[in-house]
Amino acid sequence: MTKRAQAARWQRGSRIAGILEGHFGSPAKPGRRSNPLETLIATLLSQNTNDQNSYRAWVSLRKSFPAWEKVASASWQAVATSIKVGGLKNQKAQRIKKILRSIHRETGKYDLGFLNDRSNDEVMEYLLSMKGVGKKTAACVLVFSLDRDVFPVDTHIHRICDRLGLVSTNSADRTFDAMKDLVPKGGAYSFHINLIRFGRETCKASKPLCGTCPLFDQCMVPETQRLAAGTNTVRGESNKRKDFLITERIVRDRAG
Repeated sequence: MTKRAQAARWQRGSRIAGILEGHFGSPAKPGRRSNPLETLIATLLSQNTNDQNSYRAWVSLRKSFPAWEKVASASWQAVATSIKVGGLKNQKAQRIKKILRSIHRETGKYDLGFLNDRSNDEVMEYLLSMKGVGKKTAACVLVFSLDRDVFPVDTHIHRICDRLGLVSTNSADRTFDAMKDLVPKGGAYSFHINLIRFGRETCKASKPLCGTCPLFDQCMVPETQRLAAGTNTVRGESNKRKDFLITERIVRDRAG
């Protein structure tokens, strides 16, 4: 790709980020950062489920095992029982235990505070070495716990970035790599949060509300015009939603 083409893509990314901030505002970061280990485990629990169920799984896990030492020493079956509401309980339980044991073996404690002194690349390399931890999960630790300017990409953000023509990839991991040079400097957190909200309220997977879309003119989906015809109202759905970011919910719980 030529420098001119790359510059044009960066400008497009900046324009879209700006439109979303104009529509939703610039999201304020929580006053406290989430603990890196808590973010890691919570994000792992959020895989392949919704925020409500992953949060329920988190609360149940912490109620059953208040200390990470207890999770590490418990049977994986007991851990699985405590997180069953989040789905894939057996797989997640075994991975959580392996992650905790690995951290303790390397550091002598159940704590990831040492990551504060590592570069983004070093943090990514360390976390990605753990089974079950992908780029999205590692990026969440970086942005929510270490306050780094990193842009996490899940399947929903991947879908939206593709629809907007920012990328042309076939996976969230490849979108994560492709978006690195397209996110405005210092704006990764805002862009990430606003895209999540945009995906929940407007650019839904199966029935996008194109008629109310603030990025209608930026969309690259051929059927946008057809979709817009029947989606001019939200029918009060936004008032019934209870979505939230599990990482921010954890911070509020700790503060309370």
